[in-house]
Amino acid sequence: MIYTPQRLERVYRSMNREEIDVLIVTRRQDVQYLTGFQSGGHNLPIGCIISEGNQPHLVVSNALETTIANEAIMAKVHSFSTDASEDWFRAHGNAFWEEVVKILTENGQIKGMIGLQHDWLSVREFEKIKSSLPNAGFRDFSLPLWRIRHIKDAAEIEAIRQAVNVAEIGIRTALEIVASGKSEDEASLEIEAAMRSAGGQQRGIRAAVLSGTHARYPSAQPGPERIKNEDFVVLDITVSHSGYFAEITRTIHLGSPTEKQRKLYEYVVNTINTAQRVMQPETSISDVAAQIIKKVGKAFPPETLIQPIGSSIGLDLREPPYISPDSQFSLRAGMVFTIHPTGYIPDVGSAKVADVLLVTQDGVENLGSLARETM
Repeated sequence: MIYTPQRLERVYRSMNREEIDVLIVTRRQDVQYLTGFQSGGHNLPIGCIISEGNQPHLVVSNALETTIANEAIMAKVHSFSTDASEDWFRAHGNAFWEEVVKILTENGQIKGMIGLQHDWLSVREFEKIKSSLPNAGFRDFSLPLWRIRHIKDAAEIEAIRQAVNVAEIGIRTALEIVASGKSEDEASLEIEAAMRSAGGQQRGIRAAVLSGTHARYPSAQPGPERIKNEDFVVLDITVSHSGYFAEITRTIHLGSPTEKQRKLYEYVVNTINTAQRVMQPETSISDVAAQIIKKVGKAFPPETLIQPIGSSIGLDLREPPYISPDSQFSLRAGMVFTIHPTGYIPDVGSAKVADVLLVTQDGVENLGSLARETM
């Protein structure tokens, strides 16, 4: 369990600014952030109720009760019976919302302004809660909660460090076992096994050995294709520790790269090195993105780099803010980013390098230790 009481204090301050009396959180990662409960049942409804001066209320399916019994949860636990016949699909269902309304009624909180996560709420659920609480008002709290999560506390940063350590074991394993003629999925399974042995969690482990052009896709999966000497091979590793993600990626070439391949690879490495130099606290992210594009030069057209160049990372692999020219945020000490420039040119291939960087008071710290030059 990773949890600090200071998180709730930050939420209370934000709720006061937004004039919200009670907050209902329905996104699984945010529930973990606010209560410390890391749910293993990813298809089961879960939520929590937050209000200043009261202990958080954790609302879970009764199927998770045995899991909760083994953890020290910073919340009062309420359970409900899930009924498979409800079949609300990705929504939380009637039983969940009836338990929420029951808790609010018992606490005298059926009036006032209630904060919801509209980006994690179906229309059907919203109609259910509105009809159940006709005297309450409702306001979206999605963006304020994301803003709170932009800054990682010490416990979160330590969990990400541990995830980075495991991810680097994956890269080191890949550098040893990836060979011409071996299939992508065969190599990927060997790397995943090494990371699990090193403490990587089932949720979040992705060891993707990708050769050829499909490596440019962020969610590309390894397949039966055989690795060839003439192609880039992208070693794309993601792993989680205590629910917190890390992403480490390197690109190798098992033969003699062409001049165009070498230039593309150097362009990608130069991009992440430049990002690490220009990322400074209190700098607007839009300026950072513009500086990166300007400083890497015009060896290739801007569309060679697949956007965004990076994003915040934590309980999600991809979190806002993103390193992009249209970002409305600034860098602040305590933010953690995965910088993952990916370059693609038809008939040349795709190269990617990724590391996890912590914004500090003085600049940024690379949470990893692996050399980026692998060609």
